[in-house]
Amino acid sequence: MSASPVRLRGAHALLVLSFSAAFQVAAAHVAAAQTRQVPEPTDSTRKHVVAHRATGRITLDGRLDEPDWQRAPVASQFAQTRPDYRPTTQYPTEVRILYDSVNLYIGAFNRDSAGLSTLRMPDLRRDFEPGENDLFAVTLGSLGDHRTSIQLQVSPLGSQADVIAFDGGEAFNFNWDALWRVKTTRADSGWTAEIAIPWTSLRYAPNLTSWEVNFLRNTRRVAQWSAWTPFPRQISSWRLSYAGILDSIQPPAPRTNIRIRPYALGQASHDATPNAFNGSSGDIGGEIIWAPTANSLLEATINTDFAQADVDRQVVNLTRFNAFFPERRQFFLENADLLNAGGLAPAGAANTSGLPAVSYVIQPFFSRRIGLGSDGTLLPIDAGARYAYRTGRTTAGALFMRQSAIGGKSATSYAVARTSQFIGRTTRLGTTIALRDGGASGSNLVASVDAFTRLDEFTQGSAMVSTSTLSGHTGVAGTYALNRVTTGLAAGLTGAYVDRDYNPQTGFVSRSNILMTSPAVVFTVQPQWRPKSIVWMRPGVIATMYHDPTKRTLQEGSIVFTSEILFRNGAAITPTLEQNIQHPTLPIPLLPGVSIAPGTHNYARGGVVLKSDQSASVAGQTTLSTGSFYDGSLNRAEFVTRWSPSPYVSLRGTYEINQLKSIGTRDSSFVTHLAGPEVRVFLNPQVQWSAFYQYNTSLKRGTLNARFSWEFLPLSFVYVVYNDREPILSGNTPSARSLIVKVSWLRQM
Repeated sequence: MSASPVRLRGAHALLVLSFSAAFQVAAAHVAAAQTRQVPEPTDSTRKHVVAHRATGRITLDGRLDEPDWQRAPVASQFAQTRPDYRPTTQYPTEVRILYDSVNLYIGAFNRDSAGLSTLRMPDLRRDFEPGENDLFAVTLGSLGDHRTSIQLQVSPLGSQADVIAFDGGEAFNFNWDALWRVKTTRADSGWTAEIAIPWTSLRYAPNLTSWEVNFLRNTRRVAQWSAWTPFPRQISSWRLSYAGILDSIQPPAPRTNIRIRPYALGQASHDATPNAFNGSSGDIGGEIIWAPTANSLLEATINTDFAQADVDRQVVNLTRFNAFFPERRQFFLENADLLNAGGLAPAGAANTSGLPAVSYVIQPFFSRRIGLGSDGTLLPIDAGARYAYRTGRTTAGALFMRQSAIGGKSATSYAVARTSQFIGRTTRLGTTIALRDGGASGSNLVASVDAFTRLDEFTQGSAMVSTSTLSGHTGVAGTYALNRVTTGLAAGLTGAYVDRDYNPQTGFVSRSNILMTSPAVVFTVQPQWRPKSIVWMRPGVIATMYHDPTKRTLQEGSIVFTSEILFRNGAAITPTLEQNIQHPTLPIPLLPGVSIAPGTHNYARGGVVLKSDQSASVAGQTTLSTGSFYDGSLNRAEFVTRWSPSPYVSLRGTYEINQLKSIGTRDSSFVTHLAGPEVRVFLNPQVQWSAFYQYNTSLKRGTLNARFSWEFLPLSFVYVVYNDREPILSGNTPSARSLIVKVSWLRQM
């Protein structure tokens, strides 16, 4: 049942009237907001700190009591950067830097007189969520290219996180893991972090005695970020143009180094899937990692295994797009940025601007196409190799993998190569070639050219053009994005073109045969009359339209109005109103047994997202929406809760319910449920046990993943993994169980 023109006009009028007043008020207050601006550093104003060579032994115990620490120069006088800029902070931090022939040492004392009970750490996992933890972080720019930065983060209980970023966050990789150690101590006056980074874990330019550096701290109970050299809140802490200078650093000359990472595993499995393996088996394999120079890295892998990888989080997909599942396998996550050919970012991509993330995805190369079936099942990989190269002007990456022949199909080979060339300080050009050869699809060649430029510190643009040749047909795709983000206003325009024949067997496309246009604008409003408990109000609108690229007829579109209210403790309320336009020309298989008829379906929906303080021991987020949906209606609710009685125990639960009425060609009414309880127990940051269960009535499947992990040496692990899959609600999913024990050992030669 389609909405009548009168009802459609009424819905548009209601949306416009509801938000027009808010936008007028927002526009007036943006100019009047009393937000201090962060001064951009110059050569004369940039802060400096001196690295001191240690003359004695440094014992990593989190105490900073050796004489060398006492003599080292201190970097202090931090400034508040978020939620608002202030030239000082109530929570001082003192940082010292030492080095010797083996390590670079960083010592930080984070003063806080509130005591131990006020520290916020929901759990002790590695690569923790930085926004929800007390932390200290150091950002290093050691290559001298003003683009490449690494950031190491540590919580008061010694949990570690690390990220490598480029062009201030235009590309980044949270799954990059460096080999480094840290010890922490806590007292009523504050907490101390002592970090040791082996020179063999760092990449640095020879003979460069001054590096870019910045230090960062999150005092989470008051949701306040501070930094040694402040940066505008709408950009990331990886932006080296706002960093200070580390002077008198004299590392040893970069030298060739080799690491080996062998593994051994044993498993027992019972799988009712036809022709599946049943019984017990063992296996060995691993990787060799060779850095012939400070700028290059070569890795080789044989009998590649991903038994310890996190399982996918299931979804109930009620859109016309393919569901995007992120890569979770560590081998492909390391140095993944070098093979990223641009395109549009998936929803949820990190940003601090408030500008909505684009949910449409084009990736000419997507590593999940290797070693995984369409349903996420593991496919054996015989061997592979990867190469990475970085200098101040050029980066390059290459990957080759061979997937085993199974099920009567031939073996499949994947090869991808990418290079990026920097022009000036703000522009990058890149090219990518990806090839898939073998398997059921035959040969597929993908070629892409992309570009990125920053017009100033707050304005940037990017574009990509890609072709895909398969079975004699060549398809074309392209994307572009332009945005400007200031403290009071974020505005952007993104777009994409994908023709019917663009089908990258090495990549991912949300949907082909579209012409997408998506403008967005978000105001950050901080009027003086707001309550002290409120940081800002962010009214915004994003419009997304998908047209047929040939006929230029509208396929579907939406206009979404939001207005986030952010509180000082990190809680938020975000109401939304949206108008949807759907013009399918073919039936839409929405869910198994449910199909939407072609025609015109225009409908309006409303909802709200309620988020509490996510760092508290009890935290939650609720997403509610209601309204029309295609030819019927949809009521949807999603609940996420977490209880952490201490950082050593964390209980988490997710539950999603979709109530659809009078939907589809069968005029069906039904309810889907997706539940996911999870428990994590930590002995310390190196030893943990977790269990995650997913109950999905849409797929009529229940799955359990339980895992014990012990990091007995840095980046060396023992894993015990149990997986269980069972049908539910008379589903026909074959049952399967497996128990895997795996040991991987990283050895620096």
